[in-house]
Amino acid sequence: MRILTTPMCEGILRIAGVMGYHVTRKPQDEDADILFVLSETPVGGAVKLKLNTFPQIREAIGTVFRTVQDLDPGSLRYSSADEIDFEVCSPWWHDPAGLREMNSKIKVRVYSDFLREIVGDMGFNIVDLNEDFTVCPDYMELDCIRVPSHRNLPVDPVKRALFRYTYLERKLCTKL
Repeated sequence: MRILTTPMCEGILRIAGVMGYHVTRKPQDEDADILFVLSETPVGGAVKLKLNTFPQIREAIGTVFRTVQDLDPGSLRYSSADEIDFEVCSPWWHDPAGLREMNSKIKVRVYSDFLREIVGDMGFNIVDLNEDFTVCPDYMELDCIRVPSHRNLPVDPVKRALFRYTYLERKLCTKL
């Protein structure tokens, strides 16, 4: 069985315990039995993963494990998803309820879907007017808090999410 992934999703396959996969930068040019790509990648027949928030990363790990288990269980290091022992050293991974409640008082205007997902997961009040802060991706030329996009962060999805959560927490939570 030929399992392929893109560099941006490879970390999720490693965490899920997938063995013997190949990494490609051009998934549309490859022949694969299973192909894992980011959700916004325009490739038909692929398993699309959202990796912007910690809940999405948890879900993606499960999706990858279940997909491979259904089609080629011999390609997995673990016999059960319960054996996957993975944690992120962040309160946003473990128990974010209290942090979300504190952040709910802060009004944030957001320019981009991926940031809207992260800011929403962090519990900020997303608004269109009368914001306390405005955030946008670094590729937008706006006068606001500019958050690094995919091309300016680590390829590893967990490190990327951890950086963004920490960055937004530092920029938004300590200002009021």
